[in-house]
Amino acid sequence: MVDNFSIALTHVLMAIALWRLLYRDDLDREVSPRMQWQQRQQAEQAERDAPGDA
Repeated sequence: MVDNFSIALTHVLMAIALWRLLYRDDLDREVSPRMQWQQRQQAEQAERDAPGDA
């Protein structure tokens, strides 16, 4: 009983991990991590430079 439960539990956890990996947005982009970091930094800088509503 315990053996079947442990096997089922590990398989369910692996299936959840696979499911989450397959539906990540960054899998559809072919941008290097360095380029993605630079784009994020530029967007944050643009937010800081833009005049705020408050």
